[in-house]
Amino acid sequence: MKKTLLAAAIPALMFANGASAVELYNDGVNSVSMGGHLTVELTDKSGDTKLDANSPRINFSFNRDLGEGFKLDSRIEMGMSNFVTGGNSFSTRLGYIGVGHDDYGRLSAGKQWSVYYDVTAATDMPIAWGSDSLFSYANGTDGGKLGLGRADQSIQYRNGVSLGNAGDLNFGVQWQGTADDMYDDRVAASVTYGVAGIKLGYAYSGGDVDYTAMGQGQGVEDANVHAFSASYGTYGKGLYVAGAYAMSENLQQTKLAGNNIIAEEADGYEALAAYGLNNGLNLYVLYQGVEDTTNDLTVQEYTNFGAEYKLTSNTVVYGAYKVDHGSDIKETDDAFAVGIRIFL
Repeated sequence: MKKTLLAAAIPALMFANGASAVELYNDGVNSVSMGGHLTVELTDKSGDTKLDANSPRINFSFNRDLGEGFKLDSRIEMGMSNFVTGGNSFSTRLGYIGVGHDDYGRLSAGKQWSVYYDVTAATDMPIAWGSDSLFSYANGTDGGKLGLGRADQSIQYRNGVSLGNAGDLNFGVQWQGTADDMYDDRVAASVTYGVAGIKLGYAYSGGDVDYTAMGQGQGVEDANVHAFSASYGTYGKGLYVAGAYAMSENLQQTKLAGNNIIAEEADGYEALAAYGLNNGLNLYVLYQGVEDTTNDLTVQEYTNFGAEYKLTSNTVVYGAYKVDHGSDIKETDDAFAVGIRIFL
């Protein structure tokens, strides 16, 4: 009834586009590896063309066999936001320590991929314009303080069991303490079930946020979200299809009568269809949208058509065109992007 823990308990860390790591040291008990990727991307929106970096990062993982079946894993990952412009560029994307056992599960602490993202990661696959409609990266952040994307100062417990031919069941729970006198304790939980290439998931995250202290003037509200996802296949290898839906309360920033507000209720949805050919070419279509359902406003809605081609096992060139379907709260336009990503 058990399975290899770290392969199952952290699905959000495993991406299909060529994620890899170079082992720098291994003495049989301790190991050190380096990973990450660098990207150069040319984008054009409304006739404005620029060269950007698209989320480059470098990470170091430190692992140790503690004996008796217990293993320690840790990672520090730094983002390089000014990779193509110079200046001070490093910021912390991840930083955590975990201890796991195949039978007893894994306990971890630090800044880490949230249990919520275990579910919403299903549609966050393309390099260009990935997931931003399921509140994982709420309101242009990394979701850290809300515990939705890369959760700040979080404690997590994960475990999973194999049900044999009936599939695999995994779950995770997460807690965050107060932060910046604006965020109260937050809790999150997720459960995923996979069988025969199909994966189903549900996640919840909630806790009070003081929007008055944040300058929104809306008082203390319970900012919560429920997310559901379903997927089939492996992205980049044959047919992959995925869909996800999230419904939130007091979480999504919107605009009413020219004023920025937090929507009482907002829904997000994404659908991804991709097909990876044997020659390394992967074609996809990704549809995304966010609706302020309280005020009947479209926050964003677009369809992303793209292609990614593996030059080597760790080098990908890609191109995408985003058809913007309009927004009721901001000006929008179509855009395109072409780039190259090198995985370390």
